[in-house]
Amino acid sequence: MARRLFLPCFLSILSIFATPCVAPVGAGAALSPLETLDRAFSFHQEGRLDEALAAYREAAPALEPSDPESAGTAHNNACAILNDRGDFRAALVECSAAVRLRRLRKDDPIPLARALNNLGRSLQSLGKTTEAETHFRAALALNRQAGDAEGEGINLSNLGVAATESGRYGRALAAYREAAAVAARHAKEPWSADQLRIARINEGVVLEKLGAFEEALALYADLLGPKGSASGDLGPGLRASIAVNAGVLYRNLGDPRRAIAAFEEAAVLYAQAGDRAGASNVALNLGLARYLNLGDRRGAEADFRAALADAEASGDRTEEIQDLFYLGRLLLEEKRWGEAEATFHRCLAAAQASGSAEGRWSAREGLGKVAAARGNLKAARELLDQALAEIEATRAEIGTQRLQASYFGDHRPVYETAVAIEVRSARSGNGAAAGQALLRVEGAKARELIDALGERSTVTAPLLSVATSSRANSALLTRLEALPEPVLEYFTAEGRQYLWRVGGRANLPKAPGIELFDLGASAPLRLLVRRVHRDLAAGHAPAARDLAALGTALLGPLGDLTSVEHLRIAPDGELRYLPFELLALPGESTPMIGRIAVSYLPSAAVGLALADRKVARSKRPFLGFGAPLSAVDANRKATSPAALLAARFALRSLPGAAREIAMLEPILTGTPSTANSVFLGARATEAAFRARSAEGARVLHFATHTVLDERAGRGAAILLTPSGADDGLLGPAEIAARPVRADLAVLSACSTALDGGRGTGALSSLSGAFLAAGASGVIASLWDVGDQATAAVMGQFYAQLALGLPPAEALAATKRRLLASPGWNRPEVWSAFVLIGEPPPVVPSWPPRPGRGFGAGLAIIGAIAVGALGVLAAISAARRRIPQLPTT
Repeated sequence: MARRLFLPCFLSILSIFATPCVAPVGAGAALSPLETLDRAFSFHQEGRLDEALAAYREAAPALEPSDPESAGTAHNNACAILNDRGDFRAALVECSAAVRLRRLRKDDPIPLARALNNLGRSLQSLGKTTEAETHFRAALALNRQAGDAEGEGINLSNLGVAATESGRYGRALAAYREAAAVAARHAKEPWSADQLRIARINEGVVLEKLGAFEEALALYADLLGPKGSASGDLGPGLRASIAVNAGVLYRNLGDPRRAIAAFEEAAVLYAQAGDRAGASNVALNLGLARYLNLGDRRGAEADFRAALADAEASGDRTEEIQDLFYLGRLLLEEKRWGEAEATFHRCLAAAQASGSAEGRWSAREGLGKVAAARGNLKAARELLDQALAEIEATRAEIGTQRLQASYFGDHRPVYETAVAIEVRSARSGNGAAAGQALLRVEGAKARELIDALGERSTVTAPLLSVATSSRANSALLTRLEALPEPVLEYFTAEGRQYLWRVGGRANLPKAPGIELFDLGASAPLRLLVRRVHRDLAAGHAPAARDLAALGTALLGPLGDLTSVEHLRIAPDGELRYLPFELLALPGESTPMIGRIAVSYLPSAAVGLALADRKVARSKRPFLGFGAPLSAVDANRKATSPAALLAARFALRSLPGAAREIAMLEPILTGTPSTANSVFLGARATEAAFRARSAEGARVLHFATHTVLDERAGRGAAILLTPSGADDGLLGPAEIAARPVRADLAVLSACSTALDGGRGTGALSSLSGAFLAAGASGVIASLWDVGDQATAAVMGQFYAQLALGLPPAEALAATKRRLLASPGWNRPEVWSAFVLIGEPPPVVPSWPPRPGRGFGAGLAIIGAIAVGALGVLAAISAARRRIPQLPTT
């Protein structure tokens, strides 16, 4: 299952305020609004939350005309209950009303600060991180003004949560450490010890997100041990939270039995605390560990049912929806269709009652799978269409919505099921089904990238969209069928590997415009890809039999491709880490790179969007960032995000990076590098990138470590020099959140970590971020290549670019030269670097060369646009020699 199951149950501890009302209770049968409010508070204190919520909601509107302050208290406390229950949409209404009413009071800022904090929590849980941060910061300013240290610490922790969930780990750590410092300064206050522990627990969450599992476990052990309890005993709730996080860490470390022991300990602690919602959450984690890690379906089912009982008893709708969904998924996989259908209907009803869009589409996905399993493809298609429409409507309305425990949010399974249904229709003789299945694939890949880039990435809209109208879909299919050169689009759905040959009628005039191939089970192919990648990353040539097997499986059904000059490939999953140019085309025995250029696309539809996009080209030819201090600066704390990543990947310093950058600009332009075009060492910062990105350059070059970590809960980052509030990790969301004017972005050093499963979004999210932000193409490395080899490859590549070749042809020419050079004809060197996207020539050729494929006409337009100076530069470039390869 492609869901994010390995994240902690409590990714964060979001503190909230429930402000008590102290109005007296009056006598008599009919209660006044103030008496109703006082009764609500009594119910709240006794844990009778259903009755408390009803009373708060009854009192609030009645009090608004005469006593807005008390009405604000009622709305705020209703918001607190709804937030705890996971009904964030309803909480948002109550919190907004509380803020509106509390703004009327000018003499005491603390009540408004508490309402703003609660409103921020609702927004954060709905995925509106930017808005949530605005309210947390407003609350922080008010609490500092009023001298409320407890509120200040809570606001700081919540700002840390927002930063953690958006991948800004440096800011998160800074916020948590500031919250801990506030608590330490007020050590005698009764709230201080818990606030200090909350900050440290959240720091452990960041350490886990950075893959520093051992450091996080040591932190949790310290919290649980004598040192951690020196300032007061940990309550069972905090101990349970720590145990759950430790359990998730053990599972990520491949030790499910210790994980289960930690979860069982947490279950006992939640029982002691009387926390049924927490008990539900930990029982769900127990079930997932038994099912996914140990294959114990019977034990898992018992855990899921226990989790459901606790969720229903606590009234926590979020937990109830999750428990029903995973119980239904288990029943579905056991082919207990009737029970699965009934469970998904219960899940749908609970989601509709709570307003959970994620729960609604997830339940409909399950019902669609049941219908498909029973052979009712029409009903299955209708249910999946409803689920997909819900996903897109949710995105349009609120961004990437999250539920409390972050289990939902992976939309891929819905698209996989939809693709599988269309493939079944194609097998039954429906000729249009191949195209309909391809549309599902295009939507799945666009959705995957949009979700990865997050709500801040508003620039993605023109490039990445998910078509919903039949007219738009029909127009897209028509354009795809008419592509002059073929695109090979791969997609894995429900354990099967599929391939679409899209377009290419100029080369294959007798072939249909869109052709679908079922390549069989995906698992054997994934094993082969991992083996080839492992060999290449270790500096060895992969086994010839593995390459032959992959070539036969992935390209064999295509037939004759001898007339193709440029093959574009839109891979999926682990195929993103396979250099296809190592494979032989059908009927041939040598790698295809010897004859054709190979480039990659996020999807065929994105290729069309790149060709359509009109972006004003930068006048600056080159902009480089290199040799940052993040991985080697011993003065920074060992727990800084950049230092942790450097340690985990054993990232060495890059002594050749400065020389590499200094060499490349003169090769490209014939002029020396300047301080305005090259940023090295302490100058290679995120701030420098932000300042220069909009102006951009024809070529944007990073001679720095790029981390692509496909393990659960990780991601991608370019390592730069930390400075100020910037942690030195330039992530996909940060790149895509602002315009980047570049024909070509070059990432010349990458370290990769595959998880052996289905996590394969890091490479696509990083390259997709540059494409979404405005770049036309990205050069990336599929594994770490040595400093000298990288410099040699880059020197050859830039020399080819300087001749006016399009980047795809320049990279192909570079690889052919390496392939023909003794000492450099090792595939682990020349096949590492791949081109993603559809960039034009970065130096205009003269005379202009006719364009082909997606980029038809771009070379001519580019050459005319540069004018006389560009022509002279092109002629000068053509006279420069290709650098000699150093001796290996």
